[in-house]
Amino acid sequence: MGGGTMIINGIAISVNTAQRLYWFGRYVQRAETMLKELVNSYDYIIDRDFEEGQKLYRKLGVEIEYDNALDFLKQGVYGTYGGSIEQIISWARENAIETRHLLDERGFATLNKIHNQLALGRERAVSPSNLEEIIDNCSLILGIFSSELDRTRAYQLIRFGQQIERFDLILRLYGEIEMVTADIDVINTIARQLNRNYRSINVTD
Repeated sequence: MGGGTMIINGIAISVNTAQRLYWFGRYVQRAETMLKELVNSYDYIIDRDFEEGQKLYRKLGVEIEYDNALDFLKQGVYGTYGGSIEQIISWARENAIETRHLLDERGFATLNKIHNQLALGRERAVSPSNLEEIIDNCSLILGIFSSELDRTRAYQLIRFGQQIERFDLILRLYGEIEMVTADIDVINTIARQLNRNYRSINVTD
Protein backbone atom coordinates (compact mmCIF):
# COMPACT_ATOMS: atom_id res chain seq x y z
CA MET A 1 0.00 0.00 0.00
CA GLY A 2 1.26 3.47 -0.77
CA GLY A 3 0.28 6.76 -2.32
CA GLY A 4 -3.38 6.12 -1.58
CA THR A 5 -3.35 2.92 -3.61
CA MET A 6 -3.36 -0.73 -2.56
CA ILE A 7 -2.36 -3.66 -4.73
CA ILE A 8 -4.66 -6.70 -4.62
CA ASN A 9 -3.36 -9.69 -6.56
CA GLY A 10 -1.52 -7.38 -8.92
CA ILE A 11 -4.48 -5.03 -9.43
CA ALA A 12 -4.28 -1.42 -8.21
CA ILE A 13 -7.28 -0.03 -6.36
CA SER A 14 -7.44 3.17 -4.36
CA VAL A 15 -7.67 2.85 -0.60
CA ASN A 16 -10.77 5.07 -0.62
CA THR A 17 -12.50 2.78 -3.12
CA ALA A 18 -11.52 -0.31 -1.13
CA GLN A 19 -12.97 1.23 2.03
CA ARG A 20 -16.20 2.18 0.29
CA LEU A 21 -16.67 -1.33 -1.13
CA TYR A 22 -15.98 -2.83 2.29
CA TRP A 23 -18.51 -0.56 4.00
CA PHE A 24 -21.06 -1.12 1.26
CA GLY A 25 -20.91 -4.82 2.12
CA ARG A 26 -21.16 -4.13 5.84
CA TYR A 27 -24.14 -1.79 5.56
CA VAL A 28 -26.22 -4.07 3.32
CA GLN A 29 -25.53 -7.00 5.65
CA ARG A 30 -26.41 -4.83 8.66
CA ALA A 31 -29.69 -3.81 7.07
CA GLU A 32 -30.64 -7.40 6.26
CA THR A 33 -29.75 -8.69 9.73
CA MET A 34 -31.51 -5.91 11.61
CA LEU A 35 -34.63 -6.19 9.45
CA LYS A 36 -34.87 -9.87 10.35
CA GLU A 37 -34.40 -9.00 14.02
CA LEU A 38 -37.15 -6.37 13.76
CA VAL A 39 -39.62 -8.91 12.36
CA ASN A 40 -38.72 -11.47 15.03
CA SER A 41 -39.00 -8.94 17.86
CA TYR A 42 -42.33 -7.69 16.47
CA ASP A 43 -43.82 -11.14 17.02
CA TYR A 44 -42.45 -11.28 20.57
CA ILE A 45 -43.82 -7.81 21.41
CA ILE A 46 -47.29 -8.89 20.34
CA ASP A 47 -47.41 -12.29 22.02
CA ARG A 48 -44.84 -12.51 24.79
CA ASP A 49 -42.81 -9.54 25.97
CA PHE A 50 -43.59 -5.90 25.20
CA GLU A 51 -40.02 -4.89 26.10
CA GLU A 52 -38.41 -7.29 23.63
CA GLY A 53 -37.64 -4.48 21.18
CA GLN A 54 -35.91 -2.45 23.86
CA LYS A 55 -33.84 -5.47 24.87
CA LEU A 56 -32.78 -5.97 21.24
CA TYR A 57 -31.55 -2.41 20.81
CA ARG A 58 -29.83 -2.25 24.19
CA LYS A 59 -27.47 -4.94 22.89
CA LEU A 60 -26.43 -2.39 20.27
CA GLY A 61 -26.12 0.46 22.76
CA VAL A 62 -29.34 2.16 21.61
CA GLU A 63 -32.34 3.22 23.68
CA ILE A 64 -35.58 2.94 21.70
CA GLU A 65 -39.16 3.84 22.68
CA TYR A 66 -42.39 2.68 21.05
CA ASP A 67 -46.12 2.64 21.81
CA ASN A 68 -47.00 -0.75 20.31
CA ALA A 69 -45.64 -3.47 18.02
CA LEU A 70 -46.30 -1.55 14.80
CA ASP A 71 -44.74 1.58 16.26
CA PHE A 72 -41.69 -0.53 17.13
CA LEU A 73 -41.30 -1.39 13.44
CA LYS A 74 -41.70 2.28 12.55
CA GLN A 75 -39.02 3.32 15.04
CA GLY A 76 -36.69 0.57 13.84
CA VAL A 77 -36.98 1.69 10.23
CA TYR A 78 -37.27 5.47 10.60
CA GLY A 79 -36.14 6.30 14.15
CA THR A 80 -34.00 9.38 14.72
CA TYR A 81 -31.27 7.44 16.54
CA GLY A 82 -28.12 6.63 14.57
CA GLY A 83 -28.46 3.34 12.76
CA SER A 84 -32.11 3.17 11.72
CA ILE A 85 -32.77 1.01 8.65
CA GLU A 86 -33.35 4.13 6.57
CA GLN A 87 -29.99 5.53 7.69
CA ILE A 88 -28.14 2.26 7.08
CA ILE A 89 -29.52 2.00 3.54
CA SER A 90 -28.59 5.64 2.93
CA TRP A 91 -25.00 4.91 4.00
CA ALA A 92 -24.89 1.85 1.75
CA ARG A 93 -26.18 3.89 -1.19
CA GLU A 94 -23.60 6.65 -0.65
CA ASN A 95 -20.81 4.08 -0.89
CA ALA A 96 -22.45 2.41 -3.89
CA ILE A 97 -22.69 5.70 -5.79
CA GLU A 98 -18.96 6.30 -5.31
CA THR A 99 -18.09 2.81 -6.60
CA ARG A 100 -20.87 2.37 -9.16
CA HIS A 101 -18.43 1.67 -11.99
CA LEU A 102 -17.39 -1.51 -10.16
CA LEU A 103 -20.85 -2.76 -9.21
CA ASP A 104 -23.28 -5.06 -10.93
CA GLU A 105 -26.18 -3.01 -12.36
CA ARG A 106 -28.78 -5.31 -10.81
CA GLY A 107 -27.30 -4.85 -7.36
CA PHE A 108 -27.13 -1.08 -7.72
CA ALA A 109 -30.68 -0.88 -9.11
CA THR A 110 -32.02 -3.05 -6.29
CA LEU A 111 -30.38 -0.84 -3.66
CA ASN A 112 -31.95 2.23 -5.28
CA LYS A 113 -35.30 0.44 -5.21
CA ILE A 114 -34.97 -0.12 -1.45
CA HIS A 115 -33.87 3.48 -0.89
CA ASN A 116 -36.83 4.87 -2.86
CA GLN A 117 -39.27 2.49 -1.19
CA LEU A 118 -38.17 3.70 2.23
CA ALA A 119 -38.36 7.36 1.20
CA LEU A 120 -41.92 6.93 -0.11
CA GLY A 121 -43.05 5.04 2.99
CA ARG A 122 -42.05 7.57 5.61
CA GLU A 123 -45.60 8.76 6.27
CA ARG A 124 -47.14 5.29 6.17
CA ALA A 125 -47.42 2.50 8.69
CA VAL A 126 -44.70 -0.15 8.52
CA SER A 127 -45.85 -3.77 8.35
CA PRO A 128 -43.91 -7.05 8.58
CA SER A 129 -44.72 -7.72 4.93
CA ASN A 130 -43.04 -4.42 3.98
CA LEU A 131 -39.92 -5.51 5.80
CA GLU A 132 -39.96 -9.01 4.30
CA GLU A 133 -39.84 -7.46 0.83
CA ILE A 134 -36.83 -5.33 1.78
CA ILE A 135 -35.12 -8.35 3.36
CA ASP A 136 -35.56 -10.27 0.10
CA ASN A 137 -34.02 -7.40 -1.86
CA CYS A 138 -31.07 -7.11 0.54
CA SER A 139 -30.53 -10.86 0.19
CA LEU A 140 -30.61 -10.44 -3.59
CA ILE A 141 -27.91 -7.76 -3.44
CA LEU A 142 -25.68 -9.85 -1.19
CA GLY A 143 -26.28 -12.90 -3.37
CA ILE A 144 -25.17 -11.05 -6.48
CA PHE A 145 -21.92 -9.97 -4.85
CA SER A 146 -21.30 -13.36 -3.24
CA SER A 147 -21.52 -15.30 -6.49
CA GLU A 148 -18.56 -17.57 -7.12
CA LEU A 149 -18.80 -16.85 -10.85
CA ASP A 150 -16.64 -14.06 -12.26
CA ARG A 151 -15.96 -12.62 -8.82
CA THR A 152 -13.83 -9.49 -9.11
CA ARG A 153 -11.56 -8.06 -6.44
CA ALA A 154 -14.25 -5.44 -5.83
CA TYR A 155 -16.75 -8.18 -4.99
CA GLN A 156 -14.27 -9.80 -2.61
CA LEU A 157 -13.99 -6.53 -0.70
CA ILE A 158 -17.79 -6.30 -0.50
CA ARG A 159 -18.04 -9.86 0.71
CA PHE A 160 -15.28 -9.27 3.24
CA GLY A 161 -17.29 -6.39 4.70
CA GLN A 162 -20.40 -8.55 4.69
CA GLN A 163 -18.71 -11.32 6.67
CA ILE A 164 -17.13 -8.92 9.17
CA GLU A 165 -20.56 -7.42 9.81
CA ARG A 166 -22.13 -10.85 10.31
CA PHE A 167 -19.39 -11.74 12.77
CA ASP A 168 -19.82 -8.47 14.69
CA LEU A 169 -23.61 -8.55 14.89
CA ILE A 170 -23.87 -12.21 15.86
CA LEU A 171 -21.52 -11.65 18.78
CA ARG A 172 -23.29 -8.45 19.85
CA LEU A 173 -26.78 -9.89 19.56
CA TYR A 174 -26.20 -13.42 20.80
CA GLY A 175 -22.80 -13.47 22.47
CA GLU A 176 -22.09 -17.02 21.30
CA ILE A 177 -18.58 -17.49 19.88
CA GLU A 178 -19.57 -20.92 18.54
CA MET A 179 -22.04 -19.25 16.19
CA VAL A 180 -19.29 -17.40 14.32
CA THR A 181 -16.82 -20.22 13.70
CA ALA A 182 -17.93 -20.63 10.08
CA ASP A 183 -17.80 -16.86 9.57
CA ILE A 184 -14.20 -16.75 10.80
CA ASP A 185 -13.26 -19.43 8.27
CA VAL A 186 -14.82 -17.39 5.46
CA ILE A 187 -13.13 -14.19 6.69
CA ASN A 188 -9.77 -15.96 6.69
CA THR A 189 -10.31 -17.30 3.18
CA ILE A 190 -11.25 -13.92 1.71
CA ALA A 191 -8.51 -12.08 3.59
CA ARG A 192 -5.88 -14.48 2.21
CA GLN A 193 -7.16 -13.79 -1.30
CA LEU A 194 -6.90 -10.05 -0.70
CA ASN A 195 -3.53 -10.13 1.06
CA ARG A 196 -1.07 -13.00 0.67
CA ASN A 197 0.70 -11.91 3.87
CA TYR A 198 -2.46 -12.19 5.95
CA ARG A 199 -2.18 -14.27 9.13
CA SER A 200 -5.31 -16.30 9.86
CA ILE A 201 -7.27 -15.78 13.05
CA ASN A 202 -9.10 -18.44 15.01
CA VAL A 203 -11.81 -18.55 17.66
CA THR A 204 -9.36 -18.64 20.55
CA ASP A 205 -7.73 -15.42 19.31
